[in-house]
Amino acid sequence: MAVKEKKRVQVQIDKELADNTEAVLSQLGLNPTTAINMFYKRIVANGALPFNVSLSEEERANLRLLKDTKETPVTEFKDAKEVANWLNDPDED
Repeated sequence: MAVKEKKRVQVQIDKELADNTEAVLSQLGLNPTTAINMFYKRIVANGALPFNVSLSEEERANLRLLKDTKETPVTEFKDAKEVANWLNDPDED
């Protein structure tokens, strides 16, 4: 059986995400190389990503909230006294 030619794939991943992922993979008895090979094989077998690529309802709600509040004016306070003054100002909406 002939040895298949290998190709190196390099990506930049957030360190915390990589560490958390590697901890899960370790519990499953896998390493990142094996998991990535499994991922690639499922893409080839399915002709698509092996999971649904969509936002959860919570993520969609968060996006709507961000969009709806994008133009909302922001007031910054230096201390509690400024907050109290702002809250007690009868001219504020």
